[in-house]
Amino acid sequence: MQNFYRVSASLLLAGMMTLSQAVYAESASSARVATSAAAASTAPEVNAVEETIESNEYKIGVLDLLEIKVLQDVNLSRSVRVDARGNISMPLINVVHVAGLSAYEAEQLIAAKLEADYLQNPQVSVFIKEFTSQRVTVQGVVKKAGLYDFQGQATLLQAISMGGGLDVKADERAVKVIRQLPGNRTETFVYDLLAIRKNNAPNPILKGGDVVVVEEAEPITVEGAVVKAGIFYLSGNTSLMQVISQAGGLHDLADPSTIKVFSTQKNNKNAALEYDLEKIRDGKMVDPMLHAGDVVVVERSTGKSLVENVTRTLRGFIGFGNPWGGR
Repeated sequence: MQNFYRVSASLLLAGMMTLSQAVYAESASSARVATSAAAASTAPEVNAVEETIESNEYKIGVLDLLEIKVLQDVNLSRSVRVDARGNISMPLINVVHVAGLSAYEAEQLIAAKLEADYLQNPQVSVFIKEFTSQRVTVQGVVKKAGLYDFQGQATLLQAISMGGGLDVKADERAVKVIRQLPGNRTETFVYDLLAIRKNNAPNPILKGGDVVVVEEAEPITVEGAVVKAGIFYLSGNTSLMQVISQAGGLHDLADPSTIKVFSTQKNNKNAALEYDLEKIRDGKMVDPMLHAGDVVVVERSTGKSLVENVTRTLRGFIGFGNPWGGR
């Protein structure tokens, strides 16, 4: 009788375990389906991120120290330094050129060479243990132009920071990166630092030997009845109101209704546009955006100038008629 109960209990326990496993398997299957659907819906975004990361990945350079592991054969795993020609030596496959490749690309190349004659589906990993020091040149209107060393990888913003930052005269919308190519050729890239800082454009990865050139921006000139007429270097989108503010504001004799802007932006013709600053302040007129090379002219008010002249004349007469010579 006791044996009967033991057998029944064992059968019941086995049934419960089988039912639990079935429920778990069904839940896991549903979870996998849901995960696959979610992954499919977001696949384009994931791929885009991966492409960006891969394109910005560090490229192996001369004298870098690599740690290479081959899962199927421990004897093939080793630490090896890239020679001056960009090559490494490995058992079985001898010389492999890895300079200029990412770690992932080097893994694929080594695995392909091993699979060709020696191993079936080899699993290879490449880890960069030591980065060689690379050099970038920063020139132009930066605070500290010169040669700067960096290890691993450096971005354009980091290179500008190495150079002490931009000078006030810098044209940060057209920063150039000149890269040396094989065959004594060069390639020039142009970047907008404002867009990069606002995350509207990627921060490019530099390579050893790159030359960063920051040129001087064409200034905006303010003339006429302002407190501080002169030349101004303003970064980013600059409006007429901002330029007038940089010039210290309008003079007491200024005519705010006839401010002229001479620009060469349209068909390279020196067009003159007229604006009313009071209407701009009241929101009745759009505050126009200016461009490098524009000239702002603030004219004097005829009425205000007439009153000023009359006042000076009267003061002169009063001073001239004072028997004590006081003014």
